[in-house]
Amino acid sequence: MDDTRFRDYFRLFADISKQIHSNTRTTDILACIVEHITQFLGAKGCIFWILNNSREKIQTQISHGFDYQSLSRVDYPTLMALFDPSAACPISITDARNDERIPDLERLGKHLINAITGLYFNITGPYTGLLAVYFTGNRELDEDELELLTALGEQGAIALEKAFGYDAEMLDLYGQIIQGFALAIEARDPVTHGHSVTVARLAEATARQMGLAEKEADQIRHAAILHDIGKIGTRDQVLDRLGKLSKKEMVQIRQHPVLGADILRPLAFLGDIEPLVRSHHELFNGKGYPEGKKGEQIPLGARIITVCDAFETMIKGRPGMPKKDLASALNALKQGVGSRFDPRVVQTFFDMMKANKNILETGESTTHCLDILTQNMGRLAEQNRIEKKLANPFSGFF
Repeated sequence: MDDTRFRDYFRLFADISKQIHSNTRTTDILACIVEHITQFLGAKGCIFWILNNSREKIQTQISHGFDYQSLSRVDYPTLMALFDPSAACPISITDARNDERIPDLERLGKHLINAITGLYFNITGPYTGLLAVYFTGNRELDEDELELLTALGEQGAIALEKAFGYDAEMLDLYGQIIQGFALAIEARDPVTHGHSVTVARLAEATARQMGLAEKEADQIRHAAILHDIGKIGTRDQVLDRLGKLSKKEMVQIRQHPVLGADILRPLAFLGDIEPLVRSHHELFNGKGYPEGKKGEQIPLGARIITVCDAFETMIKGRPGMPKKDLASALNALKQGVGSRFDPRVVQTFFDMMKANKNILETGESTTHCLDILTQNMGRLAEQNRIEKKLANPFSGFF
């Protein structure tokens, strides 16, 4: 490498190092890297993908230069076929114009690009970085240029790894804050001590049994922990009389989902769970509160929390509402299918209980109860929609 090129490389690394140390936004760092690569190599453009391999999806991408849509708009499977992760790096595509693996999304755009070089970079956990630079001519990178591309790609991967580590720390802190909120609520009422934590455990397990993504299951768990946070604004005298409230007191207690949502709304990092807290007392038949939402108008997470909240309340009991044994509580959920509860959620809850026999730590066997209760679920849902005088096993709770 001659002196002039060495000085150019040094200035390039100095610029990017400055960006990394002065900027905490990973997207800005990656944008700086792909811009410098494009300019320094005289490329038509450059893309840095962040791939989530466990979910087989493109998490995000940062690009600079000509938007080569035949490359920038590909999905994960096409990207894997184009840049085989098992192949030796770097991966070179010497005739992009006629490569059948590249979708012809834009006739003109595809004909503007000829050579592509791609490199993979390990990040952390399920994440991988993929850096691709593309040219109009028959461009083949020399050894020095490949070293530069590798070094800059590694800088991007390091920045991402640091960012993911920071995110993990923030999520841990976030979880501690949520747990603190829940403890603050339940410290006011020894009868409900542990209620929110148990509901959260059941709701998260139900969400995962349903096959929801990890992020959504986590959101449901957080919402379940905080579902009763609005009771902070409820007088102790009312909380002490749950199960035997006057009409005036019922009006007051039915405001707690709204109060909870109002508390959470200004907190940006809790914004995703605010609708679940607001809707956790809505019923599948539209006769819940505070808005009377019906069926799938109610967020799925709220429908899950509703089932778990009712179940925990029944097996633990409340003043004026004697606790039920496990079989009676499960049967009450079944009786509420299609009216109070989403049939799919109740079925999934039963499946979850079968798969997690010790989730309650009550010592009671759930298998036999659930085998009986899960029979004819669909027929019962239709029956409950027809019957107008169904006994309410949740009197004093809803």
